[in-house]
Amino acid sequence: MSSASIAVTLAGAADRPALMRVLAGMGAYYDEVLGHTRIVAAAEALASPANRAGLFCLIGRAEDEPAGLVALSGFFPARDFTWGPLLHDIFVMAAHRGTRTARALMRGAMRFAANGKYSRVEWGTAEENLRARAFYTKLGVAPTAQLSYRLEDEALAEAAQGRWPVPEEDT
Repeated sequence: MSSASIAVTLAGAADRPALMRVLAGMGAYYDEVLGHTRIVAAAEALASPANRAGLFCLIGRAEDEPAGLVALSGFFPARDFTWGPLLHDIFVMAAHRGTRTARALMRGAMRFAANGKYSRVEWGTAEENLRARAFYTKLGVAPTAQLSYRLEDEALAEAAQGRWPVPEEDT
């Protein structure tokens, strides 16, 4: 199967069942325990874009079979106070890996950005995700020297109360 046989479209309400299949595959791939309610809510969110900020989801299909997805959201400001989409995740179903589906999904994301008059697309991957890094290298895209920061779970709740991981008097 070639990337030309993968149709990539903006997901809408009619795509929710297909998105649920991809999300279930994604959860299994990442060893996440996801209940049906969470998968339904995620598919609904991904299929309900809201103005330039998104959330946007592009779904890839091989004939009627869901092959993968790209999740994006808009950010502002990008270059010259314009909008840009942030690519949050790209996921290819197991049956479609090695078929150039990821390439088709990335091309779809770039087409979405260019057609939407966004000025740039940004994305990242974990340093240890060698497969993703090799894929981006094959596309000819070099990484930037940007660092990422994250707070989640209990650390996020603590920071929201002003209790940062390092006390204020130490910073």
